[in-house]
Amino acid sequence: MKEKTLRIISMSGGLDSATMVADALTNGFDVYVLNFNYGQKNVVERKAFEYLLDFYKNKYRAPGKIIGSKELDLTGLFDEFLSLWQDMRDDGKMKEVSDHTYYTPSRNLLFTVISAVVGEIIAINNNYDKVEVGLGIHLHSEEAYGEHKNYWDITSDFAKAIGKVLHLNDVVKIDVSTPFVSQEKKDIVNDAIKLGVPWVRTWTCYNPQEEDGVYHPCLECEACVERQLAGDRAGVPDINSYEIPAD
Repeated sequence: MKEKTLRIISMSGGLDSATMVADALTNGFDVYVLNFNYGQKNVVERKAFEYLLDFYKNKYRAPGKIIGSKELDLTGLFDEFLSLWQDMRDDGKMKEVSDHTYYTPSRNLLFTVISAVVGEIIAINNNYDKVEVGLGIHLHSEEAYGEHKNYWDITSDFAKAIGKVLHLNDVVKIDVSTPFVSQEKKDIVNDAIKLGVPWVRTWTCYNPQEEDGVYHPCLECEACVERQLAGDRAGVPDINSYEIPAD
């Protein structure tokens, strides 16, 4: 008998996680969606998340379905520390120890563990045999992110290591799903187009620019450069022609 599997995915509102949800639904998985608010400055992502969640629940046609969602507020835990982290970025202290401009320490590790906790509880309550934690990690390009392009927690070594830890669980079978781990952003763009992801309503930019009640991407940060390179290589040159209403 085929295992009854729950795919739990952290969907930020970005292109990668939106494509991962579409991929899971297309492959027939039941999907539970999480969204983490940890005090990040990029509030535009939440607006993108809300649109995408409604789209996948009510408009997207696929064998799988969204069985639930939860926004988790971690700001009480992280506000003080992320403020300190931003200060270290601004005063150049981070440059003394790392070339990663927008790296947040152990973020993917934390999100993976929390997703596993939530997934196991839902699985037991709803009689799933297995939980797969979806990770949208992929290869960064040197053109956008420089020589030290791949943060430690977006690598295949990270995915394998956290997978081994989760395999120790002896109550519910837990695994990680990393459909993009060996791919570049252009491959995700190709998948997004093929899967019908509404990429014009996803958000990538680290520094949103608001004008006349509308948020636009800055087109200059690492994420914008990466998205544009990926779009050009995938034959979607207008990949950065998107906006999100502020209200």
